[in-house]
Parts: sequence; structure tokens; C-alpha cells
Amino acid sequence: MTTRLPIRLAAGSGPTFGVDDLACAAATYLGCWDDEGLDVTWTPVHGGVAAMQAVLDDVTDVSYGGLGPVLRFRSEGHPVRITVSMARGLAQNLVTQARITTPEQLKGVSWALDGFGALSHHMARLLVKSLNIAESDIDWQAVGPPPERIDRLLADTIDVSLIRVEEAIALTTDDSNSLHTLLGFAELKDLVPLQPHGVLATTEAYEQTHEEELTRLARGMIRASRALHDDFDNFRKVYDHHVTVSAPDEAVRTIWEQERATHGFAINGELTNSHWTKQMASFYELNPELPRITRADVIAESFVARALKSLGIHESADVPD
Repeated sequence: MTTRLPIRLAAGSGPTFGVDDLACAAATYLGCWDDEGLDVTWTPVHGGVAAMQAVLDDVTDVSYGGLGPVLRFRSEGHPVRITVSMARGLAQNLVTQARITTPEQLKGVSWALDGFGALSHHMARLLVKSLNIAESDIDWQAVGPPPERIDRLLADTIDVSLIRVEEAIALTTDDSNSLHTLLGFAELKDLVPLQPHGVLATTEAYEQTHEEELTRLARGMIRASRALHDDFDNFRKVYDHHVTVSAPDEAVRTIWEQERATHGFAINGELTNSHWTKQMASFYELNPELPRITRADVIAESFVARALKSLGIHESADVPD
């Protein structure tokens, strides 16, 4: 009988899960981590920076959040490393007030973020860069997780925010408000092909003393990603349980099809050299003031390697190189 092991996770997405976070939800709800003998407890926090800080403060063992905060913390000398990716991109729309009808009108807007340095900020910076808008021409405001950002949009006290795709659908099909999607999933993917995404990260000290926990964590994470990628019924089951906003049946299937078509699920754990070379180059282009680190400094690849040895390589685009 497998000895059960406890592990504490910090959720940078806060108390709710969306499509971007669905693999983490699936790992719990579909029993992937339970089957691995892991007893997982979640601590919701606001954003990836707070999630990583919770690990450094020994409040939790592992963080879930955007890759940006982990790269920043490591660049600043903190001993943190990424153990597995739980996605390969974002499932978001850019929702704006009705008066904003073209991307050119984004210059000068107020833009709601989870927090500075969080995933929503990282993606927003890449987006305005792709539109040739200076970051100084945006009024960035740290508002909080999706519910708070949506409230500000509805109150018309903020102009723009990146919103989870399912929440954007619910907002923009509601006749009681005049919000609309300026840039949808496909448009954002065209503008920012290499998108930041969620990762699980820990400290070097925990990595060295809890190899079995992290191996099980990576294996369960990959199994959850595959379950979502391979079977719409799994996706729908987890979506219905964890996503708090309703969307038409055809919209939910479209979200799943878009995620599969763009290889959004990290079905092989996505720690490949090519992917991370590009991600780190993109990150340092946005943050040239930070000391440079190497992929080996921040990627703890042994756990995904062990997971793939037992699970095999899934036939998809993110094949380890």
C-alpha cells in the first residue's frame, strides 16, 4: 500500500478556478493526486507573487501561479524552482467598455490587474507591446482577482481588463451591461503567440528533501492535463464543478476545442528547452533590469522526466526536446 504524503499548495488564482487553472482543479477533482497518494490542501492567495511568497514564508510547500513571478524571484536571488507546467498559454479575452472599439484606443486607458507582476500583468504587458503602445501610456491598476476586476468593469470605474474566457462570455452576452470583447482568444493568440502560463514551483530546500512528493505532484498534474485534453466529458465535468459562471453548452465546447487546437494543456508537463528558452528571452525583454539566470537555475526538470518515464510521451506538440 502506497504511503500517503501531505503537500500544501498556494493557489495564485484565489478562491476560484477558471479555464486557465482547470488542470489544477482537475488534478484534485478527478482524483489524479489522490491516486498518487497525495493529500493536497489548498491555500488561496491573490496572484502568483503572493503564492510564491507563501512558499518562501513556509506557509505552503508549492505555489501555483504565473511563470513570471517565479522568474523574478529567482532573478532576485531567491532559491525557487519550477517543477511542472500546468498549462501552455492563457484562455482569456480582453473585455472593455463599449466606447473602446479599436485596439488603437487602448492608449491612455485604465487597465485592471490581479496585481503588479502577476499573470494578468505579464500578459497585458506583452499585449500592449505587440500593439506598439508604451506601458507608460496605460494607467495600470492592481485591483485583485477576477471577481473584483469584473465588478470594476461593471461599475465603469475601469476601462479594460483581461478576463477568463468563460467569464468574458457571460459578461458580454448579458444585456444588462454594455461591456464587449475587444480581443478574443484567437486574436490574443495571434498578437501574443508565446503566452505566459501557470506553473507549480517550490524552494530548492523542499525540492531536495521531498523528491517523492514532487514526483507524485508532477505525475498527477500531467495525468490531469491529459484527462482534460483527451476527453471533453472530463473537461465538462471539472468545468461544471469548479467554474462559477455559466456559459452556453456550445461555448464550453468551443473553449475546449480552442485549448486543444492551440496545445493549451501541458500534457507532457512542458519543461522543454525550446519553450523555456523563448519564455525566458521574452521575460527578460520585458524586464531588462533584472539579473539574468539560466534555465538550469530555475527549472527542476527531474520530476517531469520521472513522470514521463512512467506515463510515456503523449502524442502532441509539446514533446520534450
